[in-house]
Amino acid sequence: MPAPPITVSGSHLHSDTKDYSLPNASWSPVMVRLYNDLMEKTVDGTWTRLPGYSRSLQYFKEEDLARIAKAVPVQMVEDTRHFLRFTEMERLGFEHVIFHNDSEKKCVCLFQPGPLLEGLPGIIHGGALGTMIDTTFFVTAYKSANAVFTGTMTINFKSPLPVGSVVRLEAKITSMEGRKVFLSCEVQNSDRTVLFAEASAIFFQMK
Repeated sequence: MPAPPITVSGSHLHSDTKDYSLPNASWSPVMVRLYNDLMEKTVDGTWTRLPGYSRSLQYFKEEDLARIAKAVPVQMVEDTRHFLRFTEMERLGFEHVIFHNDSEKKCVCLFQPGPLLEGLPGIIHGGALGTMIDTTFFVTAYKSANAVFTGTMTINFKSPLPVGSVVRLEAKITSMEGRKVFLSCEVQNSDRTVLFAEASAIFFQMK
């Protein structure tokens, strides 16, 4: 039998209002500088800094949650936590912030991977970088095209990414076809001289 659909209440959406995408003591000077550069671009409204919450429910509009529940009925679990916020301890995991540009249909994510994301010694696990790419794709697709479901994602890893590095991910919508939203993403170092990965994806809009 299918699970009962999600029910949304104010307590679900506002159980933890802390914004985890604000600078903290673990951010390196390079991460803070890039953050401040992007914050300057939000002054005229062309870019928007997106908050980082502890629960995935808080990222969606209530009407979209209802539509998602119809497509994929699941039972609400009260103690869930958004995967990227698996720990409240600073520095250890996915330190990141995402900025969105609606007119250009793209997002820029600043990412500083912590030591709990290691794969090979001193190198971030490929799955952790893939998670960050998928998240940046998702935010771009949802904010620019109201698409939420990952159809396909292809990643070409170009260079090992050291733990603690500051990474810049830029994802953009390249085209749309019916409910399909096509996106591309580049993952580079802070001064954009090293390419760590290239990716492409197809997301689907909700019916």
